[in-house]
Amino acid sequence: MQILIVGLGSIGLRHARNLQHLGYDEIIGVDPSKDSRNIFSDEIGGESFESLESLDKSMGPKLSLICSPSIFHVKDAIFCAKLGSHLMIEKPLSSDMKYLDKLSEIVRRENLYVHIGSNFKFYPSFAHIKTILNEGKIGKILSAQVLAGQWLPDWHPEEDHRKGYSARRDLGGGIISDTHEFDYITWLLGPVSKVIGLRGNSGILDIETEDVAAACLRFENGAICTVQVDYIQRDYKRRYTISGDKGTIEWDFVGNSLSLYSANNAKKSEFLFEDEPLNEMYIRQMRHVTDSVHKGNKAVTPLEQGIETLKIQLKLKGSDV
Repeated sequence: MQILIVGLGSIGLRHARNLQHLGYDEIIGVDPSKDSRNIFSDEIGGESFESLESLDKSMGPKLSLICSPSIFHVKDAIFCAKLGSHLMIEKPLSSDMKYLDKLSEIVRRENLYVHIGSNFKFYPSFAHIKTILNEGKIGKILSAQVLAGQWLPDWHPEEDHRKGYSARRDLGGGIISDTHEFDYITWLLGPVSKVIGLRGNSGILDIETEDVAAACLRFENGAICTVQVDYIQRDYKRRYTISGDKGTIEWDFVGNSLSLYSANNAKKSEFLFEDEPLNEMYIRQMRHVTDSVHKGNKAVTPLEQGIETLKIQLKLKGSDV
């Protein structure tokens, strides 16, 4: 199966390595940066091109991974979909709603598979939250709190954080777009009926995008959730607390811990998960994508979910949707 990777930065290279680990060796790449193309070709051994338009006309990738900056995601996805290629699109889906109707129409017409990047859904302790909720162990969900933050210069220490995607408004960056949490919490709790929030730029990072944001979401099931995300936490945090009328779930990524508190008997249950390299969840995600393309399975995070998440992000950024 020929696989195309559009955007050969850190996430594109990670996916390329994982594809090779899974036994795929017909991998081609696209990136405007000559240095990135050379690194890809040297490490992965695949042919690379400066642009999608310069692709060899004989090439027909069955799967395309869209890993370019978010402002290019939809344009690149439409180009690949017109080739008849199934799609994995990194988050966020886009920086605006332009051309998403066109992409959706092509996907429907050509019966294409689309998965939006959502790696933590393949992380065992986090994925088990979904199982607990599906089993009704905390009853009717009433409220939730999400906290996620990390010092931006630590994300890619080999790069100047002020020049990267996250720092640049013209590339669609900012913590609201960067975070996975709005996708994850709606995956867990369902559709959102109302969104309000605040965003700000602290000034300490010398970037032009928002580096801190707080949102309050009301879900269609009546639950209320607060989500606080930022680039300024000096120690990495990712925590979820979900409360229902029969108990509470607490998940802490840093400690790889998941606990369930029962309201009936005040009993605390702790679920044990082995520590593993972070890349394992990316491998599981990629296996899900490639298996789904082969077998016609549904995506864990389909295009429709990506669009709903984008609507939340755009509301928080102050855009009309």
